[in-house]
Amino acid sequence: MVSVLGVSVGASAVRVAYPDDRGPAVRTFPVDPARERPEDVVADSVDTVIAENAADDDVQTIGIAYRDPAQAAAVEAAIADCRLVPEVTAALWMLEASGELGDHATLLLYDLGSSGLTVTVVDRESGTVFGSSRTDEIGGDLVDRLIRDHQLEGKRIAAPADEAGESALAARCRRAKEELSTNTAVCVPGDGGLLLLSQDVLESLIVRPVEASARLAREVIASSGCSPDAVVLIGGGAHIPLVASLMESWLALPVIVPAQPELVAAEGAALLAQEHSGTSATSARPVRRGGVLAGGALAVVAVIGLGLGVGGSLMQGSDGDARPVATQPSYVDVSPSSALPSAATLRPSAAVSVPDASQQEVSAPEPAPAPAPAPRPLIPGLPQIQLPTLPPPPPLPPLPRIPGL
Repeated sequence: MVSVLGVSVGASAVRVAYPDDRGPAVRTFPVDPARERPEDVVADSVDTVIAENAADDDVQTIGIAYRDPAQAAAVEAAIADCRLVPEVTAALWMLEASGELGDHATLLLYDLGSSGLTVTVVDRESGTVFGSSRTDEIGGDLVDRLIRDHQLEGKRIAAPADEAGESALAARCRRAKEELSTNTAVCVPGDGGLLLLSQDVLESLIVRPVEASARLAREVIASSGCSPDAVVLIGGGAHIPLVASLMESWLALPVIVPAQPELVAAEGAALLAQEHSGTSATSARPVRRGGVLAGGALAVVAVIGLGLGVGGSLMQGSDGDARPVATQPSYVDVSPSSALPSAATLRPSAAVSVPDASQQEVSAPEPAPAPAPAPRPLIPGLPQIQLPTLPPPPPLPPLPRIPGL
């Protein structure tokens, strides 16, 4: 029985997520930008899903994820009685429910769709957005065009003769891109010849736009004033292997790619719709599993205790989190496995008194005794026999005195 619907609105596709007897289901409805508007496809796709499930009176809430206020207004004008939610909020709900975020608290959401890229720095617990930017200089459509131009310029396939041929070629390029997410080379047949493409060639075509997107991500992080501890790739472009590898190397952060990144917004909107309707399937907001906040604070205490010894203390930040403050120099474990906080997380506080160096007594550790040198071989090249160590001989008794001497 369909009680809620979750919808994501993209430039090239509208996705509708809904529960059914076999679990969550998602329908994808393509959008032809030359002939129709995405918001009109939203209304048609919702009607189609309801009609297919023959449950018109069972749908209680429709949650629709929107990218910006202009899109929200267009969707609201096209369909009534829906619950509009920001894409970032919908994505966070789905990612939280999936359990794929681990203990990461501040996230960089890298949403690469067909028409462009949106980069957002967001707090996982509160949903606060610290910074966001969008560009159309990279997207799934651009990747498809680069593949098309490469094939035509190299005369690997014949140029399409009409508009129908152009649409068919665009679909083949998109299919090649999608298949390269799991293959090293693909062959897509069609009019004009075989479309042959390898993973290496695709990466050479898109490396500059992807690097430009990494620079944009750096700029958003710098302007946000926050240091995210993970990158989450969502949208259809998240399937491109080069995107994950470059984000990890350029940002020096772990990269999380959900199992179905293109469905995150639609499924999150469905979860929010369930929350709003009060259905029993999901009656409450997903919470951080295993006490992540408490566990994170304990981890910080453990790191400070092990790394800074008695010279570490905790201060309360403006957001209520405990942060480490170094109060005296000491021996710090800087091995690659240590998880010491970065300098960006240290904030001054009037509530913490930090003594200067003249008020502290620092004792230098005693040097460890040098190891005894290894014994040299008596006869090089022959097996050596280790003789037992003999005790020192007892002292000789004193000699008797000779009278008269």
